Amino acid sequence: MKELTNKVALVTGASRGIGRAISLSLASEGAQLVLTGRDLPALNETARLIAELKGAPAPMVCIIDHLDAGSIKDSVERALEAFGQIDILVNNSGVTGKSAPLWELDEAQWDEAMDINLKGPFLVSKAVIPSMISRKSGSIIFIGSITGKRPLKSRSVYSTSKLGMVGMVRTLALELGMHGVRANLISPGFVAGPRLDGVIADVASQEGVSPLEMRAKWLAMIPTGRFVSAEDIAQGVLFFASERSGSTTGEDLNISGGLVMY
Repeated sequence: MKELTNKVALVTGASRGIGRAISLSLASEGAQLVLTGRDLPALNETARLIAELKGAPAPMVCIIDHLDAGSIKDSVERALEAFGQIDILVNNSGVTGKSAPLWELDEAQWDEAMDINLKGPFLVSKAVIPSMISRKSGSIIFIGSITGKRPLKSRSVYSTSKLGMVGMVRTLALELGMHGVRANLISPGFVAGPRLDGVIADVASQEGVSPLEMRAKWLAMIPTGRFVSAEDIAQGVLFFASERSGSTTGEDLNISGGLVMY
């Protein structure tokens, strides 16, 4: 029997990148997936890839917009009605935010990043947790960032939102332990892909260098000499989702190639 057979996992931001890799990994271990995000065609593509996995249950697709609390409530209710439980919640959805010095950000740019990166996981967790408490079982996994601990120039709003996530996870772990529910955080380093390419280009523009120069600078900071893959993050999620981490809660797992070690 696969490790997550008979488990239901809801993944936010499952349409591409890290979220898609996480969803595929969970499904490959037998989990029933609830795929959520804002991009329906991309979510359907993730669902198609899951359908190609041998023995993987057919996933449910739900639209969740972190700026729309109603969409969160409705999607969680649909999932609970369909499957009766949510065993694993992966709060992955987020935005990179504007790359600029803090004093050049406007209030709307700050609020959007905070609402999606921090308030969104709060609302999703709030909707899911009561059902986990009632079953005295559950694992909540947040996808943060090493920039929540190691600052980068021009990344103040993103860094602040991810550091706030650290406080949320640790407090949840303290509050939920007695109910049999665990909460943990994964802090990825620089994850290869289009999103990282865009951030590198933005920061390079802010600092007046080429994207190639900035990429080389960031690579030089990583002891392993390579960017992290989305699949690397998915492996960390599998650990926290399974009973292999049954005594682990309130932890912050760096997957950064050694870029951050605290």
